[in-house]
Amino acid sequence: MLVRPGSTLPLNQLPLYQHPSPLFPGYPSTRSRYREGDFPVAEKAHAHTIKLPVWHREQDLKLAKQYVSAARKVSEHHKELL
Repeated sequence: MLVRPGSTLPLNQLPLYQHPSPLFPGYPSTRSRYREGDFPVAEKAHAHTIKLPVWHREQDLKLAKQYVSAARKVSEHHKELL
């Protein structure tokens, strides 16, 4: 399975929003970039969200089932984890 670290960042932190000119050559280079902290609600939501991979190949099925099993186990025993 291909894992892309940082692929689930808040939009303002994705490379497209940091450096749009490679994709949009006419985009003004003088425009200020979005900085960390510019969108505190989105950044807080991102920090507190469980992110799961998206499986799309038959060979990923075993791993997807392991994720489901682990999530079920945590759900069934969450009181013991507190």
